[in-house]
Formats: sequence, C-alpha cells, structure tokens
Amino acid sequence: MTVRSRILAYLKEHPEGVDDDVLTAALGLSRRQQTNQECRRLQVSGIVERYPVDGKTRSFLVGQLTHSPPVPDTRAFSPERQSSGQGSSGEARWYWEGNVQAEVVKHLAAHGHRIVRVADTASREPGKDIVAVSPSEQQLWVTVKGYPEATQRTNPATQARHWFAAALYDVVAWRGEDPKVAIMLALPDFPTYRNLTRRVAWLLPKIDACVLWVGELGVLET
Repeated sequence: MTVRSRILAYLKEHPEGVDDDVLTAALGLSRRQQTNQECRRLQVSGIVERYPVDGKTRSFLVGQLTHSPPVPDTRAFSPERQSSGQGSSGEARWYWEGNVQAEVVKHLAAHGHRIVRVADTASREPGKDIVAVSPSEQQLWVTVKGYPEATQRTNPATQARHWFAAALYDVVAWRGEDPKVAIMLALPDFPTYRNLTRRVAWLLPKIDACVLWVGELGVLET
C-alpha cells in the first residue's frame, strides 16, 4: 500500500481533518516533509483540501469537510521581515511556488477547465507548470513562479527579477512553439512583480499572454 493510499484511507476515517504531524505519527512515516509533500500533491490534484485549524493546517478529503473553513489572517504581509520559507507550524508560506500553483489549479477547475498536467514543483520538474483545456477546448499553458525568501546573501526583490525574467522567457518561447494555445503567467501578488509586469505591459498583448495574480486568500484577478 503506497503512502498516498494510506493517507487517503486515514483521512477518510477522520472527516475532522488531520494535520501533518499527526498524520506522520499515525502512519509511522519517518519524515514529516514526506507527509507534507504528498498532501500538497493531493491538494493540487483536487483530492484534498487544506485549511488552518487552531493554528495548524489540516488536510481534508474533498467533500468531507465537516465545518466551514476559517478565514485566513488578512493583515499586511511584509516579506522583508520573513527570513524563512516556513511558518510557525513548519508549513511553506502561501507565496511558495507549489502553493501558488495549487491555487491556480483550483481556480481553473472551478471555471470549467480540464487539468491535463501539473508539474511537481517541489522536485523542480521541468516543462510547463500547468497544462489545461478550457470549456471551449482551447489548450492553456501556465508558467508559475513563487516569491523568493530573504537570505544573508540574497535580496528577495533582486531574485524575483530573475524569476520574472525566466517566466517571461517561457511565455515568449511558448508562443513561438504554438501560436494557438492560451498562455498565462501566474504570480504571487507582490509589488516587485506588479512593477515588472507594468514595465512589459506592451509586450503581453503582442504575444497574447495574460497574468493571473494570486494573493494570500487565493486568486485575485487576471
């Protein structure tokens, strides 16, 4: 029985939701990170929902949530004050690439898109981050970026410019690969990315690409 199957079986018996620490211990897994990554993959696949309860994020099987999810804290977030990619409970922050990707997948599925491919961002799987098909049967390719953490050697805004340039290269190259597909950049809503997007606003219509903004509470706008 695979780890994924064991997690799903355990969650089915616990509709109140289970956090990663409890799940790791209950299944006798050696590393919490393994549990966290597998639950996130299940979330991206639309099988599991993850919400904070009493300060810790729990996983729920889709359709088994026994109460309304709590409203996340909407206070202003300052990335300069965060030196680690982990919150107090060990969870990756909302602007981590995998979390941004998961929000985009949920948004597309809710708007009738069929999800064809979701890359494993944790292992830096190459290729298109999301491939989907719209209700009108148009294929959509999405490149997803997170927002970098500050380190002693790296300014996050500087690193974000490099990530943005890589995303922009993706959409330009993809347009040359297929002139008919829909192309999208998905970015966490930070001033650095907003400013960079404004500076290339002239280019996006020429290559028929759009930007999807993701905030701490989910997708904001295109």
